[in-house]
Parts: sequence; structure tokens; C-alpha cells
Amino acid sequence: MVSSFLNQVNRFDRIDWMGGLVLACFVGVLILPSQSAASYPSYLLAILMLATWPRWSDLFSVWLWRMVLLLVAWLALSAWWSAGSQWRDFFSIWVRSLLVLTFVVALAECQLRGRMQLWMTNALTTVGVVVVIAASINFFVTNPEDGRLNGLGQLDTHVIAALVYAVVLLFVVRFVERQNGLKRILGFGAAGLIVAALFLSDSRNAWVSAAIGVMVYLLALKLPDVRQYCLCVIVSVLLLGIVLVAVGVSEAVNAWLLPRGDSFRFAIWSEVISRLEGNWLVGLGILADDNLLIDGVTFHHPHSMYLAMVYQGGLIALFLYLTLLAWVIVVLLRYYDHPDAKLALGVLAIALFAHLLDGHELIDKVGASWFMIWYPVGIAVGLAWSGEFMRQAHEIE
Repeated sequence: MVSSFLNQVNRFDRIDWMGGLVLACFVGVLILPSQSAASYPSYLLAILMLATWPRWSDLFSVWLWRMVLLLVAWLALSAWWSAGSQWRDFFSIWVRSLLVLTFVVALAECQLRGRMQLWMTNALTTVGVVVVIAASINFFVTNPEDGRLNGLGQLDTHVIAALVYAVVLLFVVRFVERQNGLKRILGFGAAGLIVAALFLSDSRNAWVSAAIGVMVYLLALKLPDVRQYCLCVIVSVLLLGIVLVAVGVSEAVNAWLLPRGDSFRFAIWSEVISRLEGNWLVGLGILADDNLLIDGVTFHHPHSMYLAMVYQGGLIALFLYLTLLAWVIVVLLRYYDHPDAKLALGVLAIALFAHLLDGHELIDKVGASWFMIWYPVGIAVGLAWSGEFMRQAHEIE
């Protein structure tokens, strides 16, 4: 029975199965309210990748992939010293780690085989725009008390929804850049709808992060020279920082930009730092309780991906994470002429700045971090993989 099923599977192109399941993972985040339901495609994808591992076993020769393995393995290993952790929780973390790793491999192979250029980008753009429109309609129909646009599916908070929609916006920009005539006009309209949704989310973090991501991507599309691009990005970010500081000096503008003050960020971070005393090197473990009670309000995570890395895996985890991010940027800049590298740079820019103030789960079932972190990582791994192919071919010649 198993052999019959495998024979049936082999009648189709394996890469199309992979691409469809990767797309289904993303779509599940956008439309399904249950994280478990949205994760079903990722389970199927993991089974497919493990069953065909000889086809991608040469990926282990790519240093960037080894870096991904090292970071994920360390965070999963930290479950051993998490206070109060149980065998079931420990097993769950390792399963989630496996889902993340197989997703990155699948995405890297899709990139290697050109599926990101063929149909996956257009499909995700279409679904993303439809979901944003549906979320906007739901916002006006329900008229939420807090006045913030929340997303559908898992994106039921305004911050996470806005950040994922910012990623969708970059896909729409890519669509517009490739089209002409009526399709391009429709693309501009879709981009305008997403920008409106971002504004209605009332998330200042998403506003700034989305602006930086779009700027980084547009500069990549317009500047052919990578050195000129790097200089322009650095200068633009510095200018944006200066502008934000300057407008923050005005009390009226500052009250509009930050109506909720620092949203308890400094109090949250202080509490997290106090808990880390004596555990700075290895952290408290990925399963450690990170609920924080501040002035009678419970916050469920450190509200910073970087601080969460220290909390879960200590300075070792933070070092591995920052090293991975730096390595990904180097690879994307090395293959700067590739359209996937340009888009991944924009997506990663959103994550780098957004995660200063939000984010906490790098190893989890399919969710927002798969859009913002593991997507650009997967693209970079695919590009590095293709470079390894070229190097080996050159050595054979």
C-alpha cells in the first residue's frame, strides 16, 4: 500500500508538491484561526522532505544551512533545562524544530528550481491581497472597540497582522514591478489597500518597519550596483532615525506617534533581565515560563525577538541568531542581482526592525516568523546552494 502511494506521488513533479505545500503553509497562517490546522501542510511537507532526503542531502555542504541547524538545535536543546518542562513539551519542541528545518529546505529547493519566480509569488500575492481586503471589510463591519484592524486566521492581533501584511505588501510591489497595463494598475490599487490596512492597524512598529522594508526593496530594484545599494540603505536608515528622533522632540507629535507611551516595553524588558540573573550564558530554556505581570497586566512574552533569544538560549543563542542573520545578509548581497535576493532583503529588513519591539517565537509551528525570518533564510540557503553547485561544476571542469 505504501509503495503504491509512493508510485502515485512519483507521477507528479516533486517540486510542485513542495511548492504547493509551502504555499499552503503561508495561506494557512493568513486564513485559518487554528495554528494546529494551519500546520497540517507543514506536517505533510516534513514527511515529503524526509522521505526524499537523498535528493537534498548535498545541502549539508552549504555552511549557511549548517548555521541554521546549529541555531535550531541549540534552541531545541535548551528545553532540557527549562524549568517545569515535561517530556511531552520536549518532544513538541523537537517536532516544531523539524517542521522549521524541513520548511527551510523545501523553500530553498523551490528557490533553486525557480518556483519562486514562476507561480508561487503570484499565488501568495493574490491570496494575501484577498485576505487583507477581507480583514479590512471585517474591521468596518465589526467596528472593534479599540479601533485597530486585526487580521484573520492566526493574525488576530493588530501588530502581528500588520507585520505580515507588510510582507504581503512587498510581494505586491514585486508584482507591480513585473506587470504592465491593467494588471499594473490593479497592483497599485492592491498596494494602496494594504497601506490603508497598515494604517488602520494603529501599530507604530509596523508603520516604521513596513516603511523600512519597502524602502530597502525599492532601492534594490532601482540600484544595479550592490555597493551603491548598501551605502544608500545605510544613509536612508540613518536619515529615517534622525527624522524619528526630531519629530519625537515635539510633545504634540510624540503624543500622536506614541499615544500609549512605551507600551510597558521598558518595564517588560527590565523584568526579563532581572529573571536572567545568573543564567545569561545559556538562558532559562525555550520552554521557560515567559509570562510577565506588570502593573496588574499580564504580558505573554518579552516583546523583543533578540531579548527572547537571550531569555530562551542565553547569549549563546543570541550570538548564533545574529550570526545567522548577518550570514543571510551577506549571501543575499552576494547574489544581489537575483530577484529573489532583492525581495528577501526587503522582508528581512521588516523583521530586523520589527523584532526590536516585538516577536518571541523563532521555533514554533507555522506562523508569522515563517514569513519574516524563515522565508528570507530559505531564499538565502537556496542561493548559497546554487553557488555550491556552480563551484562543484567548476571544479569538475
